[in-house]
Order: sequence, then structure tokens, then C-alpha cells
Amino acid sequence: MRRFLLTLFCLATLAAIRPASAQDSLYYRQLVYKLASEEFRGRGYSLRGDSIAAQFLSEEMRRLGLRHWGADYRQPVPIDMNLFEGDAYIHFDTQDSDLVLFDNVEFMAYSKGAKGSFAVKTLKLERMAKALKKPGQRYRDCFVCMDISGLNPKDSVQNAILKVANHIFMYNSLDAKGYIIVSDKLIGWHIGYGQHPMEHTTINVVKSCLKKMPKQVDISLDQRFCKKYPSQNLCGYIEGKSCPDSFFVFTGHYDHLGKFGRDYTFYGANDNASGAAFVMDLARHYSLPENRPDYSIAFMLFTGEEVGLVGSFYNSEHPILPLDKIKMLINLDMVGTNEEGITVVCAPDFQEDFDLMTRINGEHNYLKKVAPRKATANSDHYPFYKKGCRTFFIYGMGKSGRYHSKYDTPEAMSFGNQNGLFRLLIDYVSAHKPSPATTSTENR
Repeated sequence: MRRFLLTLFCLATLAAIRPASAQDSLYYRQLVYKLASEEFRGRGYSLRGDSIAAQFLSEEMRRLGLRHWGADYRQPVPIDMNLFEGDAYIHFDTQDSDLVLFDNVEFMAYSKGAKGSFAVKTLKLERMAKALKKPGQRYRDCFVCMDISGLNPKDSVQNAILKVANHIFMYNSLDAKGYIIVSDKLIGWHIGYGQHPMEHTTINVVKSCLKKMPKQVDISLDQRFCKKYPSQNLCGYIEGKSCPDSFFVFTGHYDHLGKFGRDYTFYGANDNASGAAFVMDLARHYSLPENRPDYSIAFMLFTGEEVGLVGSFYNSEHPILPLDKIKMLINLDMVGTNEEGITVVCAPDFQEDFDLMTRINGEHNYLKKVAPRKATANSDHYPFYKKGCRTFFIYGMGKSGRYHSKYDTPEAMSFGNQNGLFRLLIDYVSAHKPSPATTSTENR
């Protein structure tokens, strides 16, 4: 009876774990949840979230036995950044509903801190030109409110109006205390603007929250600018057994938008805890003695992608690994949702490698689709592509939480077919068998 119960227990355990192992690695899933937790503060620069994440990931690299260039896995990267680590409060006298940060109101990332109650003056778009000619003292101590809702950027005339308005908002052409942008939906929080702080405060609010244009705004916004904030890339590698001087490189950015104020966190599960965890899962695989590759493999996690590819540009300009040693660089960004397949950016530039990838996928049916896309400057592959390296950027096609918001959480991410993409990349690397002549040359 005891043996029968033990057999049933073993069968039940295997049944329980088989579906999960078919979908994704447990290590990968654990890393996504870890990196996208409150502990890592959105992996941004406020409250040093990036440094907390970098410490954890470097310890993982060490635990897996990765080698490093220099003293450790870190490559220092200085980043100028506006930080918002305290109060982030706003109230309009005419608001029709509660304001919720990054749902219906936001401060632009270049904003200066402000505290107090301020008068608001509405400026109609048709009067912009006149106001720009004679800004004077009219707006000096108040906020200028401008309604850009309903404007269509695809219309040439309306797009021109938007460009002028945006120039006013960013560069304070009216010499105001600040600006209130009223729009149909939020413009979006572009953290890269935080590299260039201004001496005014700009607020974006959704029009449906206001009964009418406001006459007064109450603000409490804490802000400080950090020149050359000390961030870091992380770089480790496994030496190949046949061609140690030639590298496949897997990359992904570990940073995200971080925290805004004390309470709002951009968790960044799919963007890009998924890519960082995927790179680390590949490192875990290749760190096992039985999986040691013929070619060396580097694993690079970049900071500053959300700021404007700062970490990858820095690495390409100050390469730890000589760029001419890179056989192929594969960048992984937003790969937690692959149930509909993947897109391979730069595929037309490296058609032979893309054909190999699609052939492997066709033979094994790993992914529903492997779609090509021309080269774009939308992730960390691009600095290396511009330097002449062979590069792919892979992102998944599937369901996840709302991009660049607190809703991009592990719970909202599908984790769809991580295993299929993992097997495809392993097979793709394995398909590159060095010839005897290549081996003897690259071992010199």
C-alpha cells in the first residue's frame, strides 16, 4: 500500500510540473518576478533601483561561474538624470474626478520641483503666435494652460501647431512658472527628457478629468538633478571550447522607468525583466559543463535603454569585448509574450542567419511565427548595428500588461512559449559548427 501511494505521489508530482516546464524555465520565471518586484524599485535611478538590480544580477553571474573582463562584471556608465523621490501631488480647482498619476495626469520628466498654489492662465492655440512675440511679464509667476485635445498629428497644419506648442512646453518660450497640457490621453512619460532638466514644471492632464479649464493648481513636487549618476552595464562570458576568441553575444537591458515619487512604481515585467531574465537563463544553460559551447558566449545587460540606449551606446564606444570578435549579437527585449511568435529586427540585413533561424523553427515547430523586420533604432542592438556588427533584435508577439505603466507586471504577462524561443536560440548557436581550419586559426 505504501509503495502504491508513493507511486501515485510521484505521478501526481510529475503531472504537476510537466506543464510548467513545457512553457518556461522555473529559473526564468523566478527572475522575472524578482526583478519586477517592489524590492527593485522599478530598476530606475530614483532611490537607486538600478544599483539594487545590478548588485543582484552580478551576484547571479558570479554564482553561475561566468568570467568577467576587468575587476568584476560592472562597466561604469555615467547618466545625467532628473530624480523624483519625494512628494508628487497635484490638484486643480476644476477637476471632475480624482487624479491618478500616469492614469490621467503626469509631470514631464524634465520638470523642476514646485510647491504651492499657482494661478493658471489659459492660452488658446490660435493666440500662440501673438503670445510668443511679446511674452513680457504676463505669465512670469503662473502656469499657462493649453488645450491640444482633438489635434491630429497626421494633419499637416495641426501637426505644425502641435510642434510649436511642444516647443513652448519644453523650452518655456513664454517665461512662465510652468505649463498645463490638456490632451485626449496622456502624452506618455519619456524618461529621456530627464537628462535635460528645465527651470519650469510641465503637467499633462487628460481633458475628461476637468469640468473646464482650471484657474488654480496646487502642487507639491520634489525633484533633484543628479549630474553623472553612477549606473553600470553588466558583462560576463563563458569561454568556448573550440573557438574562444569568437563570440556569440546575448544582450538585454535590465533598467526600466523606476519610481516616481514615493508611491508610483513602473515594474517593467515584460519591458524588460523578461529580456534580462532570458539572458540570465541562457547563461545558466551554458554554464553547465555538458552545455559548454564551441564558441565563446558573452552575456551583457545594459543600463539606460529607457533613457535613449545610453548603456549600449557607451559599451559600443568603449567595448569590453572587441567588436570584431562578435560573430552575432542577439538582443532580447520584451520576450515574455511569445505565444504568437517573435519578430526579428535586422532580419533583411543578415538574410542567411535569418533563413537558418526560420529553417530550425520550421523543423521543430518551436514558435508559431518568426517574422522579419528591417533595422530600427528601437533597442540595444542598434549601436552595434551602426558599428557594423551582425545583430538581431528579437521581441515577442503576445499579451502583456500596459506598456510603460504600473500595469506591466508578471501577473499581466503571458509567459507564452518562452521555452520555444529558448530552444530556437540554443539550436541556432549549435548550428554554427567551426571547421578545423577556423578552429586552428581562432585558437591562436
